[in-house]
Amino acid sequence: MTRASFPGRSLSVLLTAMFIGAGFLGGAAGARPGHAAPSVILRVWYGTDDPTEGPLAQSLAANFQSSHAGTRVQLTTYSLDDLNSKLQLALSAGSPPDLIYTTPRGPGLPSYVRTGMLRDLTGIARQNGWAAALPAGMLAAYNDALTPTGRANGHVYAAPNMIAAVAVLYNTAIFRRLRLAIPRSLAAFEAVCAKVKAAGLTPIGLGNGDGWVGDDWYLTLVNAETGPGPLIPELHLDPHFSFGGAPFLDAGTTLQRWSSLGYFTKDFGGLDAQDSIAAFFNGQTAMQLVSSTENGQIAALAQQTHVPVGVFAFPSTDARRPPVTPQSGYAGWAIPRAGRQPALAAAFMTQMLSDPSARRLAAHGLLPARPLVPAEIKSLTAFQQDFLSALRAATPGVYLDGAPIPNLNATMEANVQLLLQHFETPAFLPRSLQLVYDSHGAKASSTRTDGEF
Repeated sequence: MTRASFPGRSLSVLLTAMFIGAGFLGGAAGARPGHAAPSVILRVWYGTDDPTEGPLAQSLAANFQSSHAGTRVQLTTYSLDDLNSKLQLALSAGSPPDLIYTTPRGPGLPSYVRTGMLRDLTGIARQNGWAAALPAGMLAAYNDALTPTGRANGHVYAAPNMIAAVAVLYNTAIFRRLRLAIPRSLAAFEAVCAKVKAAGLTPIGLGNGDGWVGDDWYLTLVNAETGPGPLIPELHLDPHFSFGGAPFLDAGTTLQRWSSLGYFTKDFGGLDAQDSIAAFFNGQTAMQLVSSTENGQIAALAQQTHVPVGVFAFPSTDARRPPVTPQSGYAGWAIPRAGRQPALAAAFMTQMLSDPSARRLAAHGLLPARPLVPAEIKSLTAFQQDFLSALRAATPGVYLDGAPIPNLNATMEANVQLLLQHFETPAFLPRSLQLVYDSHGAKASSTRTDGEF
């Protein structure tokens, strides 16, 4: 799929800063007068569906090269689908790049771990303190979800430098005008939707052309009813885990009811996530479930349009429980086993997890995986501070589509889309997920997925 274009200056500066920050990697744009031609080439394949990110990544490589003689970065950007297709061929041929940046959802990193195509980075991660740079348990949990058994047993194959977290973006002007309070329960959330609809506005912004936002809605509603505890075994492939409980049926029933009531953006099936974010800033939509990976676009549009926004964590079904925010590491850096520059690639990964890189990520609207200290948070925009405040107040939820089972993510995305358009019943989705889960992907949807979340 192709993402809609959106203001990319923030991401441009971010990507450039990240490479400049990776000072020890070295790099030169080419031979300079009086200098020998670069003798080391670092080949990087960068996966993204953001059309603005290609030239930005090239700028990143150029800045890296200009400040480090003796090394040249050959950075190529691909869509996530194209990257996965090309990388499978390159890995099979024994000629992969030195470093990749791609999704932890199938058919991304889990496929490469399953086939033994990635380097085991456990020793390097320990030596360079990767786990200490991330929230407690994040590196272990991230790699658990890449392995066929759901347990990496301490091994490290990839590392994220950003997190994906789900929360609700809302138009504070609409809330003030309609005298709405931030909802503290699912029932209160639905009451807000009804009042917004009665006012002739769109209660919930949604663009589900690429599937992953509907997927996020479904798993968020499940988390809101169960809390994360009962869902964690699914990530570790517990053979007794079942999608047959009431929360899985309730989540589908709720989404289909909201669709029937007209709570979602009109023609949501034909809009992708980025289109719907742009539509939100037309000022006629009250709320939108967003991923923190979209924060760069949100921050840029908030500045351009002056639409006032805030963020809150999605309320639990029971108002006595804290709200929930499904969250995990986002796309990760990994080193193919057959790459030619493993030491250089590992140094690059270490820099991506460093404090300076984290501050640069935060400065441009994104949420770094490394936690920010209070002084750093104070320097952020009000929107970013609101997002971080929502995360602190919430219980971390579980990305159910993150279990390392081929086609589980694709099945959830495809069937939620069909559910929202009333082509399937709420009971069909959990049955489909159970079939995929129990067969470890042998019996699964063939729908394509790009692994966004």
